[in-house]
Amino acid sequence: MREQSPKVSVLVPSFNHGRYIEERIKSILNQTYENIELFVIDDASCDDSHRIISELQARYEFLYIRNEQNSGSPFAAWERICTLATGEYIWICESDDVAELNFVEVAVEEFCAEPEAVLVYTSSLIINEVSEVIGHTNSYFHDVWKESRWDVDFVADGLDELLNFQIRGQTVPNMSSALFKASAFRGAFNPFLKRLRLTGDWLFVGDVIKQGKVVFKHSALSQFRKHEVTSRVRVKSARSQAEFMLTKYRLFRSSGQPVALFATLIGSDVIRFLYEPASWLDVGKALLQVSWLETAKLCGLILLSTSKNTAYIGKFKERYRHAKKWRTHD
Repeated sequence: MREQSPKVSVLVPSFNHGRYIEERIKSILNQTYENIELFVIDDASCDDSHRIISELQARYEFLYIRNEQNSGSPFAAWERICTLATGEYIWICESDDVAELNFVEVAVEEFCAEPEAVLVYTSSLIINEVSEVIGHTNSYFHDVWKESRWDVDFVADGLDELLNFQIRGQTVPNMSSALFKASAFRGAFNPFLKRLRLTGDWLFVGDVIKQGKVVFKHSALSQFRKHEVTSRVRVKSARSQAEFMLTKYRLFRSSGQPVALFATLIGSDVIRFLYEPASWLDVGKALLQVSWLETAKLCGLILLSTSKNTAYIGKFKERYRHAKKWRTHD
């Protein structure tokens, strides 16, 4: 049965999560689905990760790669799995998260039922530093998206999902809860992801789903750990604003929508950024740090799209005056 089932390639990109890495790896190796190959890539951790991973490798014989120097990006490991993986599916397992033991079995079954699917993802429980459940991703879908569609299982056309949802924000709140078709994973990976600290997974998922169908399972088959040292907590306001704008630009460009619609898409972000603590100068510097070329293209598209929607100029001036008064009053 194992030889007949599709192989799943699993990547654990590890960095300074020695406290959680054993629980993470065991939740993979103890899956009810057996045809799994595991790769652990430690990005020069300075805690006890190397010792723990080495001891586990001696017992379970998975492939362990330890970088002598930090790569500077978690997506460097994603790039390597594109070459290393021999499975039909790829599972990215964040090193501080945990999986329910039937996650892979359920996800592969969904792929088998939907041959055109390129992504299967599930709901997640949110856990704290000591693995206590403190929430559910339902709150993300309800509070952020104001949507109930994620309350039930569904299958969606990937391009429709991109145009209606993913282009506006990340619909997969926990990457550990997603299983990708390997061919779509490789097709979506772009070295540009390594320039991003916050929104790389958002951009990546968008480039994956336009290649086929998306399957969502409401069952919480993953556990997302929330703690003070997660990368999202450390990203500064100017940098996050810059990455949001560039990610929306790239997703819009790949969606094939008319240029005039970009002003509508980016307008809400521009207004929201008026109330953020970072200055426009800070955001501009952050944009250039990510990519001066992409920044130039972004600005060009904003100007072109705004010229086709001149009413937005007046609306922006009005909101700018409101934001200025708000800052002064605050």
